Amino acid sequence: PAAAKQAACGSAHSIVVLTDGSCVGFGDDRNLQLGLRQQKNTKALREGPSIVCEPKLIEAFRGKRVTTAAAGGGGLEGGHTVLVVAGPEGDELWAFGYGRWGQLGGRAFSHISDPKRISSLAKLREWDEDTQSVVSICVKSVACGEKHTAALLSTGNVFVWGWNDHGQLGTGGGAGSHTPLMVKSPTNLRFAILRGLACGPNSTATWC
Repeated sequence: PAAAKQAACGSAHSIVVLTDGSCVGFGDDRNLQLGLRQQKNTKALREGPSIVCEPKLIEAFRGKRVTTAAAGGGGLEGGHTVLVVAGPEGDELWAFGYGRWGQLGGRAFSHISDPKRISSLAKLREWDEDTQSVVSICVKSVACGEKHTAALLSTGNVFVWGWNDHGQLGTGGGAGSHTPLMVKSPTNLRFAILRGLACGPNSTATWC
């Protein structure tokens, strides 16, 4: 079997990325945060075990190459997972689990049992001066808070989405968002390249 490459933990669930590009999940699955129940309707919340005591392969990513995992939240009203998957046209972000606060980055504030790609952050391109060609924009880091998510791209830009009652999205307001929003840097850091990203339960931090 493949060895563990990286692990992510929410309040009550864990996701482990393996060296062969697959991933497994275990722990609390009451809100579909393990990606194991792939029914495309609300029956998924009522069917299948709510607690998974041994690591289970997340079949939705069989044949894909998962590179990074992030997990956040838990309990009766929480628990979500976001994965970075290396696709043929660049990195992709996939999300599943509890989505009432928009933390899954989709088109609605809803739960997802069958993992869905965050389309607004897929197939991004930029012009590379060194190679004089168009290259893919990669996902450098992804992090999950209790009810929000943040992603750092290779361009140095940070995108955030989800709950924002504590200002954790850094957008300057208190409204949450179910679609990724780019964080505007302060004037004195306008040309800074952000190199790191982390989320607390209700906070987000980046650094240069």
